[in-house]
Amino acid sequence: MATLNDYRDREHWSYSSLNQFLNICSLQWALQRFYKIAPAFTPATLSFGSTFHRVMEAISSIRKEEKSPVKKDAMALFNDLWHRQVKEDGNIKFDEDTTVEDMAKQGQELTACAMDAIDPEEQVVSINEPFAVPIIDANGNSLDKPLIGEIDLVVEKDGRKVIDWKTSARRWPKFQAKHSMQPTVFLYAYKQLHGIDCGFRFDVVVKNKTPVFEQHETTRTTDQFNRMVELIKLAEKMVQHEHFCPNETSFYCDSCPYGEACSSWHRERSKLISVAA
Repeated sequence: MATLNDYRDREHWSYSSLNQFLNICSLQWALQRFYKIAPAFTPATLSFGSTFHRVMEAISSIRKEEKSPVKKDAMALFNDLWHRQVKEDGNIKFDEDTTVEDMAKQGQELTACAMDAIDPEEQVVSINEPFAVPIIDANGNSLDKPLIGEIDLVVEKDGRKVIDWKTSARRWPKFQAKHSMQPTVFLYAYKQLHGIDCGFRFDVVVKNKTPVFEQHETTRTTDQFNRMVELIKLAEKMVQHEHFCPNETSFYCDSCPYGEACSSWHRERSKLISVAA
């Protein structure tokens, strides 16, 4: 079976790439993915999120075997994987007054919170399912680049749902799931893979002093899929002409690993363009 890394060998779009380009900062996208500038550091939240995903994968694998995961084992697994992730990522930037051990403790607490919220009646259908599907517009025209990604989890209970795991610094606004691009991308891909219309759910653990678990469900329509494809077409035109713009009001700015390159972008733009060519 092909893996996500296999699909990455050719030019493609993914949810993370599209979200970065359209919603976070097109210049950040360009510095990372187009001009291929090395990041100055790895944000601690990125390493933390990777660790949490790996723990949830392990928990879900146990559930898929129709066994019950043990909370203390999962918490210990987070601790081990987190310290391993810190070594692997190397140059991690932590928030002020936050340490590796602080985040290890927080991660164990979030893991316990997520486990307390598991519905034993949900059947695990698949875990970490990679995909590479064509991007097709409303007129049946296929774009050159495919859409690739990996679906965290699919469960079955009164219908099928695609699940994505999240940790969050704050509780989600009511309509965040409704307006997110991620369900559009993943449900579009899942329908192409399996011919099934299903729902989407974000399972979110909020990093309160006492962690809080939230679930946010949403669906998507064919018209929303078509709108997504038109946005991808627009993004491709912008890339072709190197129309990249810094989003200086983005809440990602303070922790952006491309901040130094961004600050000199207007002076170095001609050099960047020549390098990319």
